[in-house]
Amino acid sequence: MERQFPADARIVPQARHEALALCSASGISDDDCAELDLALGEALANAVRHGGSDDLVCLAVWKYNGNLILKVHNGGPGFDPPKPPYPMPMSFSATSGRGLPLMETLTDAMIVCRGDAEEGGSSTYLVKHIPTT
Repeated sequence: MERQFPADARIVPQARHEALALCSASGISDDDCAELDLALGEALANAVRHGGSDDLVCLAVWKYNGNLILKVHNGGPGFDPPKPPYPMPMSFSATSGRGLPLMETLTDAMIVCRGDAEEGGSSTYLVKHIPTT
């Protein structure tokens, strides 16, 4: 699945719902789907908030090598994230800074990167292992 959405906070529930349906169908447990759903919500919120001038957020979901991979891409300038592990904000009253540590904790792997010269923007990849039965 690959979809483009307007960079608007109102699309986050719809995008999460579509991805969660694919997650459930992939054989991942309900608990792991819930964790991936929360991580995706953070990635989408960041893409909407920090996106660029193209006003689109792209969500792609696919299976690869025993994993479910979600990619959230936006046209923003990206940033140089700190090296993992990502620290939680020290203050309970902090209004930002929890997204990266939450995504890292809730997934089996997470990669945040700036786009290349061709694609531009920035992307967050969320990976969840699909258990074999």
